Amino acid sequence: MRRLLCLAVALLLFIPSPAVSAGHSTDNDAITGGGIFGGGKISANASGAIEIPFSDLPGLAEDFTATWCDNCVYVEHALHNVSQDTGTEVLYFHRNNDIEDPFGSDSGDSWWQRRYGSGIPPTVVFNGDDLRAGSLPGEQSLDDEFTAKVVRDFDLGNGDSQFIWALENNNTTGAFVWSLQYDSTHATFAEAAGIQSWLFVLEDSSYFPDGGNGLEDYPNVVLDVIDLGTESEGLYNLILPSAYDGDDITLMLIHELIPLPPSTDNDTEGSSEDSGFLPSITLMAALSVVAMAAIYRPSRSEP
Repeated sequence: MRRLLCLAVALLLFIPSPAVSAGHSTDNDAITGGGIFGGGKISANASGAIEIPFSDLPGLAEDFTATWCDNCVYVEHALHNVSQDTGTEVLYFHRNNDIEDPFGSDSGDSWWQRRYGSGIPPTVVFNGDDLRAGSLPGEQSLDDEFTAKVVRDFDLGNGDSQFIWALENNNTTGAFVWSLQYDSTHATFAEAAGIQSWLFVLEDSSYFPDGGNGLEDYPNVVLDVIDLGTESEGLYNLILPSAYDGDDITLMLIHELIPLPPSTDNDTEGSSEDSGFLPSITLMAALSVVAMAAIYRPSRSEP
């Protein structure tokens, strides 16, 4: 049994049970963050563990949308088809503080603004570094274009992304333990200033029949984006947010490559202590942090 599965069993025993852009434009200069990867996800309704080798990670698409946006429907249908065909994980960011759209969030808006600017729906970003605005197809259909963008080679070398979700008996809080194992000498990581991990809290499907675009059911709505910091492993005590409707909260782990400042020389040699393969989280370390989490229960924990 792999180390993460052993850790999962131990944890489960330890913790009690306003304009719309119709055109086609690409402006990657607007992206200020680095690429993103990850996408492992789990239902928040039960404890469990996820471990995904880099070679098996899904493609990621982020869609900036709104319930009143007619042109967004074409994009969302194409994204749905691409997701079905390729396993791509699609995250839907809705406009925040919009009287016609109830699904926006402060943290989701902060994530989008920081990385991609203000934006006009529909705008889609693939793997965090390829921005595509508008809904009109180019030489290819939207399905074909989106597929080509999301499945392009994104070489991460050897490693894996893993986490454990330990839901407490109250079904509203739990411990999220994550670990990222990667080769820091690999070019993708050596050319970055670091890696920041994020916990995305999603609602699988939200029913809103009053939306102006007639979709009614809105999938994978981003409810919260939580900064887990730049360490390769750690624990976060999570208070689950309320779903818009139903009981279908999902947790997803995303890793963001932090770009080097433009004026900084890229020294890939580094010191011996921050190069090479970074180990995954150990059993004793995880049990220690979860033990502390069981004792210390603040009303809202900081990552």
